[in-house]
Amino acid sequence: QPDDFIVLISTHKIRDATLVGMAFERLKHNRYAVLRGGFNKWQAEKRTADTILPSFKSSKYPVSDLRDTFTVTAKEVLAAIGKQGTVILDTRPVGYFTGEKQDEARGGHIPGAINRPYSEDVVKTDAYSAFKPVDELRGIYEKLIPTRETPVIIHCRTGHQASQTYFILVRLLGYTDVKWYDAGWTEWAAK
Repeated sequence: QPDDFIVLISTHKIRDATLVGMAFERLKHNRYAVLRGGFNKWQAEKRTADTILPSFKSSKYPVSDLRDTFTVTAKEVLAAIGKQGTVILDTRPVGYFTGEKQDEARGGHIPGAINRPYSEDVVKTDAYSAFKPVDELRGIYEKLIPTRETPVIIHCRTGHQASQTYFILVRLLGYTDVKWYDAGWTEWAAK
């Protein structure tokens, strides 16, 4: 229901849970969290589990006619290039940022963007992946983004990897002006 507290659980990729979180963001359902380490950590710690599918009641979410306030378009990103104080953060792996690798119409990055690969925000063990400690993440992002109020536009190829960085910045670190360019490099390279 719209007032339920939801815990999103992934297996190997935290960004799978944070991408689902973006749907909750669009619904303005702010009462959600991501299970640290996901189901793999749960199992590694030998916590209880079962295979019973729970019963549930259908729910109704109010649907707004207004678009969400955090997704930006290519036109809005273009207007932000070179804008004093705005940070465009590309969360793709370094090789894609530099153009050495490419899966899209062309390689490279949005002019003025800085690179912080999403994968550098997690600790991986043999059993699971989890976010790095919040204090460590805070220190990293304070070096990249001047203040928690600084306008930030994050992107990757299609929004999946960037959803993880969005979750970290907004939910874990308290940044207040973070936008998500979900069409990302896939759209930008094609345009």
